[in-house]
Amino acid sequence: MYLIIGNGMVGLAIAAGLSRSVPADQIQVIGPADRTNSASMAAAAMLNSFAELEPGALDQPRDRLKFELSQASARLWGNFVEEFDIPAAHYRLGTVLVNNNASNAFEDAAFDAIAGYLDEFAEPFERIEPNMEPAYMPGSSYRSRQALFLPREGVVNPDGVIHALQASLVKRGVRFIDGTVQALDKVGGCTRSVTLADGRVLAGERVVLANGSMATRLWQEQDCIRVINGVGATVVLKNPGIKGRYVLRTPNRGGACGIYHAPYQDDLFVVGATNLVTTVDEQYPRAEAVAALINGAINQVNQMHRASGLVRYNFGYRPVSLDGYPVLGQLNDNTFIATGTRRDGYHFAPWLADNFAALLLDKPISGQARAYFEHARPQRSALLDQPIEACCRKYAAVKCSALSQHGYDAGHTDADQAMEQYYYQRARDFFEAHGLEQAIQVDFLDALIGGYLSLDDFT
Repeated sequence: MYLIIGNGMVGLAIAAGLSRSVPADQIQVIGPADRTNSASMAAAAMLNSFAELEPGALDQPRDRLKFELSQASARLWGNFVEEFDIPAAHYRLGTVLVNNNASNAFEDAAFDAIAGYLDEFAEPFERIEPNMEPAYMPGSSYRSRQALFLPREGVVNPDGVIHALQASLVKRGVRFIDGTVQALDKVGGCTRSVTLADGRVLAGERVVLANGSMATRLWQEQDCIRVINGVGATVVLKNPGIKGRYVLRTPNRGGACGIYHAPYQDDLFVVGATNLVTTVDEQYPRAEAVAALINGAINQVNQMHRASGLVRYNFGYRPVSLDGYPVLGQLNDNTFIATGTRRDGYHFAPWLADNFAALLLDKPISGQARAYFEHARPQRSALLDQPIEACCRKYAAVKCSALSQHGYDAGHTDADQAMEQYYYQRARDFFEAHGLEQAIQVDFLDALIGGYLSLDDFT
């Protein structure tokens, strides 16, 4: 029996991959049916690789390898949709990347870097007028004349895909257990069974922890890198007067993915996203996050959204490892983990269906996949093999980018340069005070400086 803990996109993808080779009644997927706070249900589920890049994003070998595999996974989505009876309407290609002036020069550098990477990899794209996307009608002070059209990047309907994939797996005979795993029964080098919150005990020959940011709470051994919450929110807006064809988005900025506007269904649009790295299980999106999304939709995407209906907010915990990379691999003789995918759970789903399932079945995998699993192994330090100077510079740039997109204006002063120097020195002082010689993912510096995380978690 294969027990997959977690019924989000990653868990379902692994179950799908296993169902190709294993009798489906030998696969059980465990997770709450309502998927409360699931990252999969809060995602816009964009299939973006190039549109997520920043300057220097591919300088490290493991970053380049991850990017190449993300491209491979993007090409698998068409067949994945067909194989598992996911309605074609849930899979939409085409992304318009705009370079507007809603933040500082960090966004300009990211836009230029993306254009450079598109050329380097010979990826099809066009330089276009942003109004090629009919949904684009921003406020006059946010308008842009510079945009890229990426025909091979797009979006899937998140809950539509989840529900269709689950229905397909149920037809094949995969069993779904409504519940939450509370503990693992580990004996020697094996996990003998799992105990649910309601007291039920399920035994399995192989166990997979694919329950997002909760995974390393079940597996707390010190040699496994920790995964925490990247709290994210999106809003769903309804406006029959807005006609959207493609994903419309900005480059990454301010430690998140800027603003994006994705067609959802009929006259509904998903607008996102926010990112709050925290060890706390927050129950609702913060008011400032929802306000920023709605203001972004009105000002940066389409002024008609001022009259749109706010259908709902989506809220969930992205699984973020302490070095920002996925956590994929074996924990003991029969226990595996698949988490830390952050914003890539949907994007990498077909690749995980192929390769993580092969890992579980002891089947051959490609050299690239073996190398990636080695980089993503759970037994690793969270410290980065990167220069501290580069980390401090990026931290300062990201902090100032976040300030600028949320309305900070230096006026006719040099306060913006002073602010960047302040943040740079803040990071530099932290590294010097603790005698660190290796960098830390910039997302976690504030939590470390504020005492919400301990350096013991990173070594």
